[in-house]
Amino acid sequence: MAEKKKQSIIPDMPGTEKIHAPEPKRAPVTDIDSLIEPPSKNVMDGINAASIEKAVKSANIPMILMIFVLLVFGLIILYSVSGPDAYGQFQDSTWFLNRQIRFTIAGLVVMFIVAFIPIDFFRQKWICYSAYILSFGLAVATHILGVGREHGASRWINIGPIQLQGSEIIKVALIVAFAGYRSTIARLRSEGRIKSPKTHLSKTLINAGVDFIIPVTMCIVVDVIILLQPHLSCFIIVAAVVFMCALVSEISAKSWFTGMTILAVVGIILGVLVLAITPAEKRERFMNNYAHVFKRIAIFNADEEELDNEEEGLTRDDTRQVDNAHNALGSGGMWGVGLGNSRSKYNYVSEAQNDYIFSIYVEETGFVGGVLLILMYMVMFIMCVIVCWRAKDVFSRTIATGCTALIFVEVLMNISVELQVIPATGVTLPFVSYGGTAQVTLLIAYGLILSVSRSGTLSLERKKRQAEKRMLNRGA
Repeated sequence: MAEKKKQSIIPDMPGTEKIHAPEPKRAPVTDIDSLIEPPSKNVMDGINAASIEKAVKSANIPMILMIFVLLVFGLIILYSVSGPDAYGQFQDSTWFLNRQIRFTIAGLVVMFIVAFIPIDFFRQKWICYSAYILSFGLAVATHILGVGREHGASRWINIGPIQLQGSEIIKVALIVAFAGYRSTIARLRSEGRIKSPKTHLSKTLINAGVDFIIPVTMCIVVDVIILLQPHLSCFIIVAAVVFMCALVSEISAKSWFTGMTILAVVGIILGVLVLAITPAEKRERFMNNYAHVFKRIAIFNADEEELDNEEEGLTRDDTRQVDNAHNALGSGGMWGVGLGNSRSKYNYVSEAQNDYIFSIYVEETGFVGGVLLILMYMVMFIMCVIVCWRAKDVFSRTIATGCTALIFVEVLMNISVELQVIPATGVTLPFVSYGGTAQVTLLIAYGLILSVSRSGTLSLERKKRQAEKRMLNRGA
């Protein structure tokens, strides 16, 4: 049975068709309308609140708390140690503390900015190129225009009222440049854009050149300029950091061996040629620039008989600072003489707020205080190593490893000097010793580690699968 058609209540007019009423047009939203009727809450949350909330949730809170604890601890130590020297120089016992607080606040601001920027942002070519140009330019500028040779090396650049220590910036800049280069090469190789030669020898040489020789040579050029300042401690730190970066940036063992062999041979040949064509007077003048280095080594190796023999060229006054720093370590005993009660900080140890701050700190807090500070560094080191291990790619892993090596190589060198394990180097204790450029740049390095932790790591399960896949590929 056919379905009965429903009729409209309103009859159609003859000679006309059924007209559908058009939908009313919405007026365009003007600026005034947007003020009267603001965007929906979801849009605002997506732009501001949601993105900020997501960034905060992904932040490594334990690492952030750890750096805050260490910084506060360092400021307390600095105030206790630097009071007499600050009052003697500036008639203000809090002079070093006040400046260090300003440097720390500035460094924390930059650290958080860097930490909440995705780590992939820093792998852009212009950033990596700029980082290397900056490191090279600062090395040359410090060598030519630097001041501070009364301390044995040109380490500072005066820019108006600001005194900048270029070597501290160079360390972080080289890490970014090296990581960017290795990341680019890894990407090009995975895309098949680096052609592999047919012969085995050509393939070995090209891989060694691209993977190892080019990036390491670029870093060696900057490091040699630092050595010519002369700044031996920075030279050693940069060499150690670059070595660690190269170690984790997926360079094959064959490229390592081939590249190191070629660089060693070229370095020996160039060294012999330079010695052959350089006049004796210039060679002697060059070696005199490192007189302070040889003297520190001689002081480290000196025994009681040499100090009593004037013909050896060393006196007890030469070893006074090292001996007093070592005595300060022992005089603290188990619990120390109490904060602020050190005797060694009254000009018995020079630069108590910088190079030898650990000795004064142990004198005041004893063996227990020294172990506590070392344990804090160890906890931070373990946190950083976990970030390095969980890094998702070559760039993130190289950045995290380089910055971790930078911080803890300096910690190791400073404490080793004060324990008389190695000769004096002039390396400060990170986050504790006084120093504006060092404080800010080390906090930037820590911010890069936090950025990797937030946006450049994999979950433990995915990391294990990635490691198993890499092992299978190597086995194949």
